[in-house]
Amino acid sequence: MKRIEEIDALRGFALFGIVMTHMFEGYLASFTPPQYVGFNMLFPIDSVTQTVIQNLFIGKFYAIFSMLFGLSFYLILGSKKDSSSLKFAWRLILLFLIGYIHHIHYRGDFLTVYAVFGMALIPFRKLPTKLIFVLGLFFALNGPSIILKTISVIQPPLEISQPISISPSPVEQATSYFQLILDGEYRKLIVSNSTIGFINKYNYLKFSGRLWVIPGLFLLGLWVGRKKWHENIEKIPLIKLILVTAFIGIPLVLINFYFSTPTHSELVRYFGSIAKDASNIFMPLLYIGLVLRLYKSKIMQRFVRQLIPVGKMGLTTYVLQSAFGIFIFYGYGLGLLLKLSGTAALGLGLLFFLLQIVFSRWWFSKYKFGPLEWLWRSGTNGSWQAMKLPN
Repeated sequence: MKRIEEIDALRGFALFGIVMTHMFEGYLASFTPPQYVGFNMLFPIDSVTQTVIQNLFIGKFYAIFSMLFGLSFYLILGSKKDSSSLKFAWRLILLFLIGYIHHIHYRGDFLTVYAVFGMALIPFRKLPTKLIFVLGLFFALNGPSIILKTISVIQPPLEISQPISISPSPVEQATSYFQLILDGEYRKLIVSNSTIGFINKYNYLKFSGRLWVIPGLFLLGLWVGRKKWHENIEKIPLIKLILVTAFIGIPLVLINFYFSTPTHSELVRYFGSIAKDASNIFMPLLYIGLVLRLYKSKIMQRFVRQLIPVGKMGLTTYVLQSAFGIFIFYGYGLGLLLKLSGTAALGLGLLFFLLQIVFSRWWFSKYKFGPLEWLWRSGTNGSWQAMKLPN
């Protein structure tokens, strides 16, 4: 199957946004305990950087990556009537195993999440294209959560006179985890991530709405594949796509920014949350349009093409980014979590991503697949795949 360079470039672009987001957050993958709120706000510029990351990065780049995963499902399985669902399921099991090793070191891992939700894609393989689009859009816009929020706004839940005590409390759990990172307790971190880490991940997916959004994005990626847009990128009206998504997406970001502060009423914050979920669809589409348009530009294409090798080994790139972030912030690495400003962390993230570009270009001058991609492909096919390029 011939690779589509624009898709690899988009995947590389998504990975750039993901590493920048995680670097700013200190690769914490947990909500910050009250006593450590603002741990990376060391200079005035960090508040500006925080605003940019929160509004233009968080939720945007993983959305691109998720849609591309859905498209990959189509390319591997959905486009071939005689392709094996069992082989694809085995491929996802292997992805889960790789993700599990990644998760026990960094509980913000999304490979395990993709593996589980990817299984849910298999039954959707036979559904009509229009139904896939409707369901994908409903879930990607966090429809189920919006319905529940609407009900709670219209009819608030009854107050409970005696609060239910949860031991340990979420704050105590976050504080304990934060301290493990600071202390660099490697074995304890592994145990924590292997146990309560999965529970916290599920709670985060449910609380953030990504429990619905990620499968929705997968379905939208599958729909793009069904429409053959990846085969006819030159026919996509990119200028129109950019203008429409900017016209809708940017106001949604501003609404979320101004309406989501705790000082507003619950009703105002309700509209802010809806705007946030919608912006996490329209802004990624805007970014996709911009990247594809730059790729078509004779002047900018050479720069955008640098993203292709990084995206081509997306699995390896993503895991190496986590290894770098853990080394920078965790106590068993350099332990800079409380010492590095958010802006400085972004600078390090950018530098590392540039190094990844150089590394991936060198790698593909000698080998066919990225290291983890080769391992994954070999496991899927049940035999070691030829790795080196012919001389």
